[in-house]
Amino acid sequence: MPAGLSDGFSDEEWTQNNEATIALLKERGAIVPDSFKSTGKPQISYHSCCDDEFNLDDFRGRLIFKEGAQLDNSPYSPFPHGPCRLTILKTAPGKVGRIEIGEGTTLGGTSIVSYESVKIGKNVLFGPEVVILDGDGHPADRRLPDNAENKAKCVAPIEIGDHAWIGLGATILKGVTIGHHAVVATQAVVVKDVPPHGIVGGNPAKLLKTFEDKTTAK
Repeated sequence: MPAGLSDGFSDEEWTQNNEATIALLKERGAIVPDSFKSTGKPQISYHSCCDDEFNLDDFRGRLIFKEGAQLDNSPYSPFPHGPCRLTILKTAPGKVGRIEIGEGTTLGGTSIVSYESVKIGKNVLFGPEVVILDGDGHPADRRLPDNAENKAKCVAPIEIGDHAWIGLGATILKGVTIGHHAVVATQAVVVKDVPPHGIVGGNPAKLLKTFEDKTTAK
């Protein structure tokens, strides 16, 4: 049987960290199932780009964890990474970002910024230091005012399919759909859709290979 030695939290510390994270998420209005697990607190940020006064109620229910979803915020990792950073923005009255983490998916040092919608499927694998951003943050035409109206024009939803694998340091930008069982290579910058079972790599990411879908193969 494999054996080894590694630093880590004691059972008591692990329980305390998990309870503290659940309390923080519920305080922030997140939807958290009983099966949720975390090795420590993430960084949760809500921001309004509008001129109206900030209201936490606008953001309640906009951060969603499905059954078995987990966060790895522990310093005890084979790779260096910080805590998960989950940011949701309000760009106009009634227009608030949304982050959904699917069943059995674990985020590890992942940063997600949502102006509209980031939906992650079930059992998705993440390397550390992945960045997911469904908006440009600022208008690319720098002649335009850097205001909420112009920021709202450069957003588009992101969806990552079931069983995908997102490699260390990858960046996924607005409007991208990553198919089920797809692979995004280390440090790839994804600006276009990735087909199911496809492997992409590079900056900008290009399709390198597509595995046969044996569920439909004759």
